[in-house]
Amino acid sequence: MRLINANANSFNLRRLLLGFFILCQVATVAGQEITESFIVDELARTQSDPDSEISLAIHAPRDFVFDFLTRRVHEYVSDARAVEFDHDSSVQANQLGVGSERRIIMASDEFLLQRFLVVEPPSSFAYFVDMGRSTLSAPLVYSISRYQLTETTPETTQLDIAVVYQSSTRLLAFLVRRGFNSVLERDFAAAVAIIEAEYLATQ
Repeated sequence: MRLINANANSFNLRRLLLGFFILCQVATVAGQEITESFIVDELARTQSDPDSEISLAIHAPRDFVFDFLTRRVHEYVSDARAVEFDHDSSVQANQLGVGSERRIIMASDEFLLQRFLVVEPPSSFAYFVDMGRSTLSAPLVYSISRYQLTETTPETTQLDIAVVYQSSTRLLAFLVRRGFNSVLERDFAAAVAIIEAEYLATQ
């Protein structure tokens, strides 16, 4: 009987310690201060050591692709219904530029807030997803995405997307990476199909 009680107590203690460890991990990562210098460093990491990346060939001109990806994101992101812009902090008065904020409104009325870090039409743009100011729940502390558009022919664009991000808990990092990659591939397969169809319709 003592052996059974001892084993039970040991199991409960291990479970308690594991739960405490998980809470500590979540609190440590989620409480990480995200400074502007940290964002600059992570933006650089999109070019040197991204956590996820994808390359796609799109049968449409680079200007057309750039405009669609920056302004019509709600048409290809799963469960999104609208997009709103705030250019009050943009370096380009009343238009898309560094500092502009893009709010992606979901079907649930929750939203993701994205702040543009790079806007170089039609060749590249990048944005920081501010989870602290977003209402959409996701297992991320932040993410930064960089898009590079290369004209391979006048009517074909090579799109390279690189993303860095931090899971809100290290224990689930592998699952978050798998889920992130899956969403990235799904949403941009949809984007390519829509872009190509719409460009074809203009010809």
